[in-house]
Amino acid sequence: MLLATRHAIYSAAVSTEETATFMLLPSWNKKMTTNPYASLCRKYPHICKFLGTIPIDQLQYAKVPFWNNIQIPLSKHSWALQIIAIWNTKGRVCLNAHNKDWLKELAKKIPEAKWETKNIHNHPYQTALGSR
Repeated sequence: MLLATRHAIYSAAVSTEETATFMLLPSWNKKMTTNPYASLCRKYPHICKFLGTIPIDQLQYAKVPFWNNIQIPLSKHSWALQIIAIWNTKGRVCLNAHNKDWLKELAKKIPEAKWETKNIHNHPYQTALGSR
């Protein structure tokens, strides 16, 4: 996960094209202070944005339509999932230009999530400051 996060940050930082990567990363605590990929995201607030969290109690395994042998019960989840966007300014501008309500529509598709932001500004430092 650290390497994937590092790659997404590097891609957003050096690309001259619109770049946006959305990731669902495990969070063992609210602030993700013990995760190296979360620390990396916090070092680049103009590129990385924590959009929301899917709480532990809202995570569910998909139902398997068939089973060939004895079904083994799966363990309960022990972490939440953080929804993170890693992007460059061109990527944010492109998303907002294509559909200014893209974040609201994403929130409708993931109703289990607790969203931390209401809108995304095109300016990287407004986004980094976390304006809602």
